[in-house]
Amino acid sequence: MTGPKVFAGLLLLASVIAPVHAAPPVYLNHSIIVNIPKADLPSFRAAVSQALNDSADGQTTNWTSTKQRGRAPVSVALTPSQTTQTQKADRCRMLHGRFTQSGGKEDWSFWFCRQPEGNWKASSH
Repeated sequence: MTGPKVFAGLLLLASVIAPVHAAPPVYLNHSIIVNIPKADLPSFRAAVSQALNDSADGQTTNWTSTKQRGRAPVSVALTPSQTTQTQKADRCRMLHGRFTQSGGKEDWSFWFCRQPEGNWKASSH
């Protein structure tokens, strides 16, 4: 995966956890994650939250989008790992995501830290 794609993925994945400004569309043109239908984003956010809040390290949460006309659904496997405590955040977790669609796949891994308000934010840990 190329640098801009990783950066764009981080921004987009972070946006499903907490509102942030989206990356310019040019960075996301060829990413599987942009194929998640807008109507499915709330259930995708719920799956990400479930993985971060409830799954043990190594336990995978699976999610699949609805099928859109002319496009295969997007399947996502979210697996948290390396749960740690920090002085700045209650809990930080590495979240591994495998995004697949029509035989293509992308693997992303990002740190997320739980904020005092309880929401998760992408972090450099």
